[in-house]
Amino acid sequence: MYRRYISAVEPLSDHVLQADFVSGSRLLLDMKPFLDKLRFRPLADPKVWGRAETNGIFVRFDNVELSHDKILSLAERER
Repeated sequence: MYRRYISAVEPLSDHVLQADFVSGSRLLLDMKPFLDKLRFRPLADPKVWGRAETNGIFVRFDNVELSHDKILSLAERER
């Protein structure tokens, strides 16, 4: 069974990721605090940042991939 959790993503200015979920919820995730982590460093490049796309489960920026669970986990840490 194929499940979708994310309906759309948009990389906004100042490294804020907008993720729209199929539930109708929208999350604005500030990725700036994570850009110093090895995994997320490529996102500091504007070309990479601008390539955000989703297949409904993952958000991909070239070689950087975030699951919907990871996005929610990062949002919890941000609080």
